[in-house]
Amino acid sequence: MSGSCPRCSSQRVVYCHYGKRIGGAVGTVAGGVSGFTTTTVAGAAAGARVGIAAGPTGAGGGAVLGAITGALTGCVAGLRLGKVLDEQLLSRFRCLACRAHF
Repeated sequence: MSGSCPRCSSQRVVYCHYGKRIGGAVGTVAGGVSGFTTTTVAGAAAGARVGIAAGPTGAGGGAVLGAITGALTGCVAGLRLGKVLDEQLLSRFRCLACRAHF
């Protein structure tokens, strides 16, 4: 954490996680959608091979698990990318007294 604000010299300084927040949210949504659509296609092909025994429940369950797995993977990737953005590009600290970003 930075010692003090360069603008007002306040000690009330916090670390911002803007990149991690946005990256995690976008990665979760993108991964969930990708996991759902990929699993739905693969589940439909597997369901056609298995036949009526599995029924629509197997394909639906597979799609849900694929969406959850995809969302988790996307979230982790988004958080990693967001951390890099926070460290390299975005303002890292925010002063609670004067609301300056630095």
